[in-house]
Amino acid sequence: MDEPRDLPPEPAPVRIPTITNLTRPIDLASLATGGKDRGVLMEMSGADAGHVHRLRDDEVTIGRGDDCVIAFADTTLSRVHCRITFDGDDWVLADAGSLNGTYVNNAKSEHHVLSHGDRIRLGSGVRLLFQRVTADEEEVLVQLYEASVRDGLTGMFNRRHLADRLSQEIAYAVRHGTGVCALLLDIDHFKQVNDTHGHLAGDEVLRRLAALVGEQIRREDLLARYGGEEFVLVIREVPLASARLLAERVRVAVERMEVPYEHKTLRLTVSIGVASLASCGADRTPTRLLGLADEALYRAKETGRNRVEVAGDA
Repeated sequence: MDEPRDLPPEPAPVRIPTITNLTRPIDLASLATGGKDRGVLMEMSGADAGHVHRLRDDEVTIGRGDDCVIAFADTTLSRVHCRITFDGDDWVLADAGSLNGTYVNNAKSEHHVLSHGDRIRLGSGVRLLFQRVTADEEEVLVQLYEASVRDGLTGMFNRRHLADRLSQEIAYAVRHGTGVCALLLDIDHFKQVNDTHGHLAGDEVLRRLAALVGEQIRREDLLARYGGEEFVLVIREVPLASARLLAERVRVAVERMEVPYEHKTLRLTVSIGVASLASCGADRTPTRLLGLADEALYRAKETGRNRVEVAGDA
């Protein structure tokens, strides 16, 4: 049974940036009219602000439980906080007996037929916006979100999103006594690729590397482009030994990879630094965690490259 939790102060509202130069701008006024064919929820808070969830025609559960259709790592939510069902015409929101309540447009609600533009608050930190949209409008909303969190070249998450997510992951780990590990990857001698084969070849190497590393990790792990030829992997709820094994698996996979480019085959290696939140001592912050991973990466570079080094092993 869920235990009551104190609600922290409400966070400042997140402002979704306006993106211009669209082929077909979203007609916000028309969204309130009929003729829409699907319902969506847009996250308006947290690291994933702007993320769009399409509502299925059957029941959608929302809460902090892993078995919920839409799950949030927020302890002020109940395991199953609320449900949204489709009755053939409308999407209906129903509180699932949550301890901290479900609010629609700032009013506590047990049952509410959702209208376009309704603002939903769950617990203290989850804010959602309900919209009725066409398929084209949903596609534009998704593209806007992806453009704000993804690196344009590799398709991986960008550095801004990494900072938001890493802060969130560390806060969750501290609260629940779980672990977080960071892997910092750097392509060895990447400047030589650009100097010898050109920057287009370097771009192809970055794309291929990102895709390969993405295949090695779990869905819940985070891969982000950190700098020019640097990537960060954030691994949750695994011991340091497992993070080291993952780093070694990634290193070997990259060493075996062949990148075809203009009738040539390019090969590369990576050096990897690994650090865990447990190694940070009292300073359990993103800056400290990434700093330790960077120190380990420096040792990997200094001792021959194409190596994995772990913070604390020196």
